[in-house]
Amino acid sequence: MISKPNAAIINWRWQAGQTIKIKFLDGEIAWQEKVKSIANEWTRYANLKFEYVGINEYADIRIGFLLTGENNNYGAWSELGAQTAYIPQSKQTMRLGSLTGPEDSIRRTILHEFGHALGLFHETTNPAANIQWDLPKAYKYYSLQFTKEQVDLFIINKENTDDYSEYDPLSIMHYYIPASITTNGVGVYEQTVLSQIDKESINKWYPFPFVSVMESGQSCNDLRWKDRIQSNNKRYSLEFTPGFLRIIDLVEKTTIWEVGNIQYPRKAFCYFESNGNIILKGARYIVAPVETIWTSNTSEYPGATLHLQDDGDLQLIYNGAVKWSSKNGKV
Repeated sequence: MISKPNAAIINWRWQAGQTIKIKFLDGEIAWQEKVKSIANEWTRYANLKFEYVGINEYADIRIGFLLTGENNNYGAWSELGAQTAYIPQSKQTMRLGSLTGPEDSIRRTILHEFGHALGLFHETTNPAANIQWDLPKAYKYYSLQFTKEQVDLFIINKENTDDYSEYDPLSIMHYYIPASITTNGVGVYEQTVLSQIDKESINKWYPFPFVSVMESGQSCNDLRWKDRIQSNNKRYSLEFTPGFLRIIDLVEKTTIWEVGNIQYPRKAFCYFESNGNIILKGARYIVAPVETIWTSNTSEYPGATLHLQDDGDLQLIYNGAVKWSSKNGKV
């Protein structure tokens, strides 16, 4: 559930790079620690920081687990994005209920409500959605939780916004829809993990800054989201996808350099080791062992750095000299 602002106000985002202060108003310590662990998944893809503060300190997000006299809304809910600044500090801005039951359900609740807290609407209200509702059955199905007006507001009606992705039935923000309440018999299951579009959308809203240098000892796995490497002229970027490490020409939208193997998409990771070696690993199948797909064979340069040049060349620099490049290999 979500408490929405006036329909004329459609943008309640935080500032990219902002530290959002969060506090718990009640609840067991174990529940609080679970929230901290699971909610942090959003910060892998969004350039935001979560800082948990004491109950007597100012907080942007105030989490309760229990019902209060002021707000007895059924189930879990969250206010939308940064509109929490207009709500008194003594009031909950998110409620999660008692975190008992299946772990997948708990994970979904936390990720879903924190999605609202970062400004995301329900996916069923995405203007691109084309859900074939059987409205009488839908109203009846959701009546245990919402009034008819709330069903329209939270689930059925499309958001009045131009900023939306393609419709994503795999989104963590999607409600469960049994096939029986649609006219075409197409239902949607609830998800327990962030979808690819969830990650891309939140990264677009809260992008991490680009840098042109990678330090040794750094993982390449988050190149797409967090540790983004781009040439100073902003034309080229270094990207990792399961099985491949690539340099992309952002102007021509082409790959100018690529290493890897399409047959190793599982358990994939890329690492710029502390000894200066770049290594790409993966497995053929889920149960198959992890194998080295590609390596730069530059393990004799501890403390080296990787630089993406303005001509698209990825260079390994050690003591001021180029020791390996994507164009020429080991020098």
